[in-house]
Amino acid sequence: MQRRWLAVFLVWGGALSACTVDLDEPSTSAVQQKGMQMQGMQMQGMQMQGMQMQGMQMQGFELGGATLSDVGLTNLHVDKGEVVATKDGTTVRGTSLAGAHLFARVVDPATQNTIDVEYRIASIQTEKSQYDPTHTGATYLYTLEQYVPDTQMWSNACGVDLDGFQYAIPIAATYDSHGDRHYTPDMFTFGCTNGVIAKCYRWGYRPWLTGYGGENMDDYHWACTRAARADYCGDGTPHTYDNTQIDVWDVLPAPGPTQKRGGLLGILPPLGMVFEAGWDTQGAVCVSRQRWLLDGQLLANLCPDKLVPPGLLGATVCDTLAGVLGYDPDVKILEDSYVNVHLLGITIQL
Repeated sequence: MQRRWLAVFLVWGGALSACTVDLDEPSTSAVQQKGMQMQGMQMQGMQMQGMQMQGMQMQGFELGGATLSDVGLTNLHVDKGEVVATKDGTTVRGTSLAGAHLFARVVDPATQNTIDVEYRIASIQTEKSQYDPTHTGATYLYTLEQYVPDTQMWSNACGVDLDGFQYAIPIAATYDSHGDRHYTPDMFTFGCTNGVIAKCYRWGYRPWLTGYGGENMDDYHWACTRAARADYCGDGTPHTYDNTQIDVWDVLPAPGPTQKRGGLLGILPPLGMVFEAGWDTQGAVCVSRQRWLLDGQLLANLCPDKLVPPGLLGATVCDTLAGVLGYDPDVKILEDSYVNVHLLGITIQL
């Protein structure tokens, strides 16, 4: 296959590419293969329907006010990827919650005014085993629909994922516009499977898991959302494009790692990829020399208080696991990538 070479890096649509790709790039499977996870720009992946919702941002789903068959639900909460509640003194969970109505709180960023939006759980099915790399048991996928006052109809709340479905996964936390995670007593998140909250969950970073040498899997999930959006600065701004291929891996102790490195013997990057960065809950810990070479000034301008170019005092440059650990011994996520250039909507791999 002949490669085309481009000697200039461009930013298109306000996004800094996360990663180089052949113009004759092969199609990718919807199933996430080792060494071929897909980045995305969206956290939750929600589609806000209706004129009233233009520009609104999701804060989270409310634990109060839910009903099932017009009967109030109490003690609504998320337990290990499953919505659980009490109805008439009896616990309801799993597929029994199909048909439940609940409310989400959304905010107008300009005025900070909030409104409640009604949703319903149209159906529930068991998650596929292929999305359980930890082998810790099946959870559930929820088909959410939003009530749209403009049309007085229900509309699917999630965008289409790589499998062609529109599902959501519940997480017992909320995420703000800066990508920061919060635990509040009255809200939780439904992350659509086209968004990175659910993607990281499906890559095995299930927030409730324990037993990995005392590591906090909750923080691995949060750090994964930074890597999956190329949120270098940790400020909630993505610097990638949807479905950009990356290789996410970790060095979790037994029974880890959750994701192994995709190259030879699990110690090298997949063919054609290079090491890109180490990640924690606040964004990139350090960035490879290759990434600095291509995007150094952009990174320095974007993250002046966090990422320092090579040659300067305090430079944050790393090309190996050992290099990352020198900056942060508690780093959560490691990542390899191609080096992508986006030109007029076309991704070119150098």
